[in-house]
Amino acid sequence: MFFGCCCTEKEEGFDSLAVDEKETKLVKASPALKSSMAEDSGLMEQKNCYLVTLPRGPDGKPDIGVEKSDSDFLMIKKMTAGMSSWNESHPTSHQIGVFDRIVEVNGQAAPGKELGRILETPSTGDVTLLLQRPSTRVLTLKRPGKLGIIANYMPNYSLKPWIDTVADGLVADWNKAYPSENLPRKK
Repeated sequence: MFFGCCCTEKEEGFDSLAVDEKETKLVKASPALKSSMAEDSGLMEQKNCYLVTLPRGPDGKPDIGVEKSDSDFLMIKKMTAGMSSWNESHPTSHQIGVFDRIVEVNGQAAPGKELGRILETPSTGDVTLLLQRPSTRVLTLKRPGKLGIIANYMPNYSLKPWIDTVADGLVADWNKAYPSENLPRKK
């Protein structure tokens, strides 16, 4: 399995990085989900989404550990006491995990930077999050050819690089050959 990223701290303003064997270029990422899905349980299942409701602490903020290195997305970075408490009383399908993406906060979909502001603003009452679980695949790809993946990563801030977009290349060819196992592709 191959996964790589070629970047330096000098490129801190980028959103994501296209990596293949001959070319590296910066590209703008886009949200995984563009509209509210909290009401559509069929779409939520298809997109690996689930709802959680967490209490706010004495400071009015929810007890969650998020990664904010990408302005477009928020992702669960570490488990906290509040999240562990949620997991103890809910089935595995609705347990919060590291790398789960925050798609909505209290029914509001927005870029990660804005969702981060919403979570940081003290308020009363519980906070409801729509989370999206990451997809994992093991691919066997035949070289030569470009991979056609766009990895999202920021040195010193990101947990790990992750595939943000599948562009033309070996991975897109694999998607065509195995449509039921597809990695998401943005157009």
